[in-house]
Amino acid sequence: MQRPGILILATIPPPIGGVTIHIQRLLQFLDNNGYGYTFVDVRRTPNKEILAQINKHRFIHFHIYHPAVRFLLVLLGTIFGKKMLFTFHGNVGRHTWALNLLDQFSFRLSYLPVVLNRKSLEQGLRWNSRTQLISAFIPPQVTETLTTDVQAAITGLRQRYDRIYATNASTVSFDKEGRETYQISLLVKIFNEVQAGLLIVDPTGRYASYLEQQGCRMNENILLISGPQSFFEILKLSDVLLRITTTDGDALSVKEALFLNKQVIATDVVDRPVGTQLVPLNEAAIRSAISKLEERQVIADVAEQSHGGVAMLGIYRKIVA
Repeated sequence: MQRPGILILATIPPPIGGVTIHIQRLLQFLDNNGYGYTFVDVRRTPNKEILAQINKHRFIHFHIYHPAVRFLLVLLGTIFGKKMLFTFHGNVGRHTWALNLLDQFSFRLSYLPVVLNRKSLEQGLRWNSRTQLISAFIPPQVTETLTTDVQAAITGLRQRYDRIYATNASTVSFDKEGRETYQISLLVKIFNEVQAGLLIVDPTGRYASYLEQQGCRMNENILLISGPQSFFEILKLSDVLLRITTTDGDALSVKEALFLNKQVIATDVVDRPVGTQLVPLNEAAIRSAISKLEERQVIADVAEQSHGGVAMLGIYRKIVA
């Protein structure tokens, strides 16, 4: 039996987040298309076994966030004659100068880096001419559902408000400047004064205590959903996605919302897909964008979304002969 040509190192849910959902759907897409691969969950597999799998494969595609770990993996793989591919889930240049320098080394040493937005592509191509731009968006490959209590809660909110906004946060986190990455506190502040529903999806369940520590009260129009849920299904029951972040990559939720023909308001911290209503990262601009949408003054056309699974499968088939 022929050994699979590609080793994929990453993590699938739990925890739920844009990256883990992307990996889960990529693997399902490869399965649905009959493409053989080896997958190792780096969070749940001993290092000894990970190294053994790396030794068995020539082509390794990994999805690891931390620049130092990414660099070490690229360096070791290259030393041992492996063809190292990685997907950069974020915006190139988002870290401190030292970590950004490690990212530069990773790009230069790797066989094929994959980035998720045009600004990252421009930088990546300066370091490695093989750098590819591939969307992180892959439509759900299996039917996803919500728990009955979450469905009931959203239905109750819908009965009270004409429009429902949705936002999500993979966890409570802060950028290199100490700002709250997902700006949930700011959205709570805004929607305490807006006559519309707001769904906050928090798969880790950490935001409830964080908001309490910050003294953030939530009016009855705000629903905090803690624990693992399908954000794709929640978007189906919403009208607008809010992606108000201080930094970002290729935000899977933005592509999902546009795929579902939902309106999207997102901060202009990275390149966003056509159909996104861009706002600068300040409270007045965000309030204004929401107010205009409530008054139906700004309705964006939604563009068709590219399928990252198709593009990634094409790369695999091209390099792994």
